[in-house]
Amino acid sequence: MTPIKWIENGAAGIPLLALLLFCLTSNALAQSETNWEEMMQQMAEELIEADDEQQWEAQQEMLTELHEHPLNLNLATREQLYALSFLGAGVADEIIDYLATNGPMRTLGELRFIHSLTPQQREWLRLLVYVPLTAEPAYSHPNDTTWWGHARHDFITRADVPLYSRAGWPWGRGIANRLRYNWQQGRHLDVGLRVETDAGEQMFTRATPFWDSYGGHAMLRDVGPLHTLIVGDYKAAFGEGLVLNNGIRFGKLSMGLWRTSGGIRPHRATDETNFLRGAAATVGLGSRWLVTALYSYRKLDATVADDNTVQSINTSGFHRTDSELRHKNTLGSSTAALHLAFNFHLPAQRGTTAPTKTLNYSLGLTALYQYYNHQFHQNAQLYRQIYPEGYQFSVAGLDYTLRTSHFYFSGETALSVPLSTASSTVPDGSSAEPAATRPPALSTLNKASYRFSPNSQLSFIQRYYGKYYYSPYASAYGENSHVQNESGITLLWEAERLGPIALRTFFDFFYSPWPRYTMTRYSTGWEGLLQATYEPRRGRSLLLRYSVKSKEKSDRRYYSHRLRATYAHDFSRNWSASLTAFLHRYHEPSATAPEGVLESSSSNGFAFAPRADYTSPSQRLRLSLFAIFFRTDDYDSRLFLYEPTLLQTFGIQQLYGHGQRLAATLRLHSADRSPRFHHLRWTAQIKAGVTHYTDRNQISSGPLLIDSPWKADIQILLRLQLR
Repeated sequence: MTPIKWIENGAAGIPLLALLLFCLTSNALAQSETNWEEMMQQMAEELIEADDEQQWEAQQEMLTELHEHPLNLNLATREQLYALSFLGAGVADEIIDYLATNGPMRTLGELRFIHSLTPQQREWLRLLVYVPLTAEPAYSHPNDTTWWGHARHDFITRADVPLYSRAGWPWGRGIANRLRYNWQQGRHLDVGLRVETDAGEQMFTRATPFWDSYGGHAMLRDVGPLHTLIVGDYKAAFGEGLVLNNGIRFGKLSMGLWRTSGGIRPHRATDETNFLRGAAATVGLGSRWLVTALYSYRKLDATVADDNTVQSINTSGFHRTDSELRHKNTLGSSTAALHLAFNFHLPAQRGTTAPTKTLNYSLGLTALYQYYNHQFHQNAQLYRQIYPEGYQFSVAGLDYTLRTSHFYFSGETALSVPLSTASSTVPDGSSAEPAATRPPALSTLNKASYRFSPNSQLSFIQRYYGKYYYSPYASAYGENSHVQNESGITLLWEAERLGPIALRTFFDFFYSPWPRYTMTRYSTGWEGLLQATYEPRRGRSLLLRYSVKSKEKSDRRYYSHRLRATYAHDFSRNWSASLTAFLHRYHEPSATAPEGVLESSSSNGFAFAPRADYTSPSQRLRLSLFAIFFRTDDYDSRLFLYEPTLLQTFGIQQLYGHGQRLAATLRLHSADRSPRFHHLRWTAQIKAGVTHYTDRNQISSGPLLIDSPWKADIQILLRLQLR
């Protein structure tokens, strides 16, 4: 593939590109190509403004595992399909109903009979599941070859090498390294190990002899009534996430209909904070009951005060400076939880075989107990006065679902009760300053959707999170990152296919009764989105997305307008290209304050980004070239953009100021069947990127300071698979 010709004369090229952008626009979300990398990009676009590396890595890691070891759709459980977040629980239930009514599928072509599956969902599902030519047993004896005859070994390592130095540490400490090894024996045994060192963290010292972070797991699954047993690091998600969900968390638009239920699964990603460490097991009692029990103990990072109290937990996972190292592993956390689930299935009406005539409902009960070896105690800041107090907490929640032919309803209601009172002493025996006694707090999240046709549905979401509600591993749909101090309603309408056009509209109103950070009173806000996609033929797509958000900070309202436009074109099976434009306007109207009238202020951001991709006829080589030219007035008008990246790596850039960025990614892998090493497969990837700012001579500040307007880096990944 020849590289994209660089536009040397910017003044002559910008008008031409701008004209093309306004005439031809779209987004990769509209494409239905059954290409794995395109699927990853489309999903990353849903997190484009979340800037959440850990959540994206967790999602990509789970889906990558399924892509490489597809799931037998005929043996898939309801929980396994719930874990495929892009399906939604209603679609997962309909697949289960179809299999129960019509028996095992013979080909994936039968997915067309699942009426609620959109074309895009159907294409994505084909990448993650399969239908065997002959029936496979749901259970095999340990002496069977499915246990011991099919071993798979997977080793992956990645190094991030900066071509610059920061003020806080020498160049060599800026190299980040990750290693992961996984061994799967048959369908039932899975063992994994991972280590990691972030940029700036020390290695081969007395404090850190090798890597900074270690983890691993051993999992046994599908052995008689034992569905899953995990020892080591794992994640868990039940119901809507009000009690326990340290699995995948999505933005509001993404999670509109996605249920968080996924049960327990191994933690394979490099996230150093949001996981459990101990043991967990799920057992089936008959065909309708599932029981999950778990226990976890691990050390967390926190700042311990002189009176042995803490205010909050540090979730960054960084241990680069002396201060970060002092706070490492200072807070002990013990977690115990129990989940009971009941599923009821009413068969199809007599005389009909349509699975959409069935009725399904399920109930789940989750109870969690949390203990910390240091007491939480907040200072006098107004916004912190509703944060957790004490060291013992309990939460219980009831989740529920109901689905008919066109209607779907799900929700969860939970109650949190602090067990340690104001007169309690700190666990180590020393006394702490008395804290206010907290009352029990209620939270509830409910979703309802009605499907008018296979391609059109209307959804309504209601949420109420009490201001004193606290569950340490809660993560649910909402505006704020914490499940606390928020109420809201959401309307979402989707028309997946109206001829060559797909439409999506979204509106959300939210309210915080207690002052948030920077606020001295209650606050309100709203957010809306309108998206239209035009795809006249396969390989050509056109999208316009406009979103607006109104929110308050520092007792002052602001408005954020974002317009995104992309045109994507597949010229052949080997060549494709896209061109994207971004506009962001941030505006604060004039307001009256005690010190006088505050003048209105605004800032603007603009960028355009061309991209080209080439895939060799053998599919063994893929090259992506990417560029972005950006200009923003300040941080408030910053831009988010997905760029091609490496396997299991966050690919969203946050840009502000004036400048440009170039990036190139090369992937090369072995043939599927090498004549000499037919059991060994390897993949090598390298990414080089450089960012140049024209409005500054330095980048960042403090220990992260780069004394140059240039920032360049190289990422290298090597993967070996032995089967």
